[in-house]
Amino acid sequence: MKDRPKSVTIRWLARQAGVSVATISRTLRHPDTVAPQTRERILKLVNRHQFVPDGRAATFSSKRTGLVGLVVPTISNSIYAEFTEAIQSRLQAAGLSLLIANANYSAEIEDGIIRKLIESRVEGVILTGYKRDAALYKLLRHYQIPFVVTWATSPNKSIPSISFDNYAAATDAVELLIKLGHRRIGLICGVTAVNDRAAQRLDAYRAALLRHKIRFDPELVSEQPFEIEVSAEAATRLVTRKEAPTALFCANDIQALGALFACQRLNIRVPEDISILGFDDLPITRVVNPPLSSVHVPAKRMGHAAADALIAAARNSTPVASQTIGTELMMRGSTKSAASARAKVR
Repeated sequence: MKDRPKSVTIRWLARQAGVSVATISRTLRHPDTVAPQTRERILKLVNRHQFVPDGRAATFSSKRTGLVGLVVPTISNSIYAEFTEAIQSRLQAAGLSLLIANANYSAEIEDGIIRKLIESRVEGVILTGYKRDAALYKLLRHYQIPFVVTWATSPNKSIPSISFDNYAAATDAVELLIKLGHRRIGLICGVTAVNDRAAQRLDAYRAALLRHKIRFDPELVSEQPFEIEVSAEAATRLVTRKEAPTALFCANDIQALGALFACQRLNIRVPEDISILGFDDLPITRVVNPPLSSVHVPAKRMGHAAADALIAAARNSTPVASQTIGTELMMRGSTKSAASARAKVR
């Protein structure tokens, strides 16, 4: 359309569709109240021109809202609390406010959240993981909203990420267990179909075994939600197998705690009978008995760096640059050489 403006407005769409502004608004907010043919015509226009309504009050004269959106997959894991606090402290110092949304590991929920953030014309968006519909990234760019991916390094250079490398961190963890002499290593991880971070950790586990000519046994892998009870049940199934593992790599500390408690209930000694290695380095890992070995995730540093990048992008139009932050293995009392590991057979 030759008369298409640089920035599509609801009034322009109304003229193109031959309807009132109110009808456009009803179609977007309450589509069931609009006649099917009219609704279809309007939605085709909306999709064609990648239109997202401006949710700010009409009295706003500035293009700045002073808001940055953060989308996390859960609020039940304390590692995200540390991450969120780090982001908020930086934003507050810059005079910005943080909007936090929980997607609950649902692509559909996350899609709606991101569109709402665009509608609110936030000054930046911080995302968890990189795997999502490319149309969402396209929308963010279309509305010139800076964004950054966290908790996963992005394989796409056009998608900036500020994160640690899940694959490298998980590789270090599995390599350590192999170095300790373990050859039968179980894995409890997140559900890879909905979690790209869990998928990267599973890939690293499989590759590390292959490098050391250790057979990959799918029966030793359990994909589970990040819940202690569910993880304890998964660990019970693994450690009571006829050929039980001598080590468990739990790609999340919640899962590692579940595994530890399961072993204690079964009178399987940690680390004498089986080693357990977690991921995140939550504070609780240092006070359980035995203290859990874990991969330390730089949640605070990552949060600070992500916030700083979006502040610079929003205030100075500085492009967000990708950054990889290192992890560290924290060795405690839950891991031991395989020479003395005798996983009990049930």
